Amino acid sequence: MEPILIDGSFGEGGGQIVRTSIALSAISGLPVRVINIRAKRQNPGLQHQHIAAIQAVALLSGAIVEGARLGNAEITFIPGKLRSGSFKFDVGTAGSVTLIAQAVLPILPFLPGPTSLEIRGGTDVKWSPTSDYFASVVKGIAERIGIAFSFEILKRGYYPKGGGLVKIYMDEPPGSIKPFRLVKRGGLKKIEVKSVAHNLPRHVAERQASSASRLVAESFRGVNIIQSIEDDSAGRRSLDPGSSVTLIAYTESSILGADSLGERGKRAEMVGEEAAMKLVQDLSTEMALDRHMSDMAIPLAALAGRGSEIGGAVLTEHALTNAKVAELILDVKLKINGRPQNPFVLRVL
Repeated sequence: MEPILIDGSFGEGGGQIVRTSIALSAISGLPVRVINIRAKRQNPGLQHQHIAAIQAVALLSGAIVEGARLGNAEITFIPGKLRSGSFKFDVGTAGSVTLIAQAVLPILPFLPGPTSLEIRGGTDVKWSPTSDYFASVVKGIAERIGIAFSFEILKRGYYPKGGGLVKIYMDEPPGSIKPFRLVKRGGLKKIEVKSVAHNLPRHVAERQASSASRLVAESFRGVNIIQSIEDDSAGRRSLDPGSSVTLIAYTESSILGADSLGERGKRAEMVGEEAAMKLVQDLSTEMALDRHMSDMAIPLAALAGRGSEIGGAVLTEHALTNAKVAELILDVKLKINGRPQNPFVLRVL
């Protein structure tokens, strides 16, 4: 069978095209050829974490992969049969574990049996969701549409050494995703603020949490805000210093989130404010999914099929990219109502 051709320079032109393409290829059984990978980036071609994602999906699907080499701009992915079991992946240094988790997420419900995945690398690093976001928002939304799995953060990993560890376990894969609707969020019930600092003073995490909580409270007066602080006293000391704050909003119909990372020279208060501003903006749209979860939900909606509908806070380049790839591989039609960088509704026709 001739592979489906995917132009990796489409839309945001980053690693998302590769991750979505190979995941949908593994599920559908259709081979894909992705060209011009990361063509719009300063360092084009495959990087370590992209190769790790390819290897993870290939292992779960018994795939034959051609071209998965550092710096290469083209791969061919020929999937085999999906398989379950216990798997271990090492992204290498501080490559993002949540981007690997994001790549395998659509595959989980289609696996033939119980499966555990251990992923080593960076748990809270740039250009990817924090592990707390994945554990709360991604897992929570997945459960709402019938994909139940556990996501455990065993050790934090930061730039540059990484060394973090997460474990994903799916006990009973449902075998399919039923059509679902997640359009409007409904009333706001509570907001959780998870602030983390390792190899840093505890007050860093406390200041992140305080600034985030203050800004959210100003925008949503009377809302119940619950803070949790994690530092080295948790007994899981990281290899490098690092901090993050993740906000999770629980609503009548959904779960939305936002996060931000600490870095050298960046005040803890700014870290908290960044996450809070994103959450406030996304909640104000009244849509069910925040700007990042809506990206990830598009392949899931496409797999669920006709009648599925999602509402996203921001129509990002990632969202448009995922929609295009889903249409090419799954032979579905997706209708998007909304303009780029604005709220949108996507329907599977």
